[in-house]
Amino acid sequence: MLQQTIDVTTTPELNKALYETQKVLTQPSKNKDAHYGKYADLSAIDKAIRKAIITADSGISFSQGVIDDANANGKISHKIYTIIRHVSGEEKIIYGDSFPDDSNMQKQGANETYAKRTSLCLAFGIVADDDDDGQGVALLEQYQKKEDENRLKVVAYLKDNIKKVDKDVSERVFAVLGKKDKTLDHLSYRQALILSGALMYELSRENLEE
Repeated sequence: MLQQTIDVTTTPELNKALYETQKVLTQPSKNKDAHYGKYADLSAIDKAIRKAIITADSGISFSQGVIDDANANGKISHKIYTIIRHVSGEEKIIYGDSFPDDSNMQKQGANETYAKRTSLCLAFGIVADDDDDGQGVALLEQYQKKEDENRLKVVAYLKDNIKKVDKDVSERVFAVLGKKDKTLDHLSYRQALILSGALMYELSRENLEE
């Protein structure tokens, strides 16, 4: 599991630049509609920050990245971080929201965009919603809960059916993950799906050969 530490490095030049930037920062226009009200999307937030940096001529820049993480059960998640740099060479890394791993690339992209938006607001003190993001967080938690329920169902299928094949077939099934660890409870949802697909293939092939 990712261990985060609080950065206590002194950055006087960067701090001053951020102060100058926030003095002229105008809250972004809420250009999108959601069930809980209007909100500013990632593009509007990014535009407002960059406009303030130029207006203040503060000498800062920023970028965002993603760190992959896994919990004790092997479930993969991702965390957004924002790096704010100053021309003096000083910089700060601010960790933001996390989002679950998803084999559906469209959902993965949407989760990442949402996490980047809220993380950028955190880094620069922006209020981007009419209401807070509590409802959005609740929906994300519901999604994560549902994903874990589905993972447990797939793992249960694997436990019930892996014993139906011999050792050689079992080895081929686990080989698709490239892992020596055969502990099914530690599989992520994506790994469980991959493994179940391989097992289904082996079982169907055995049925055809009978």
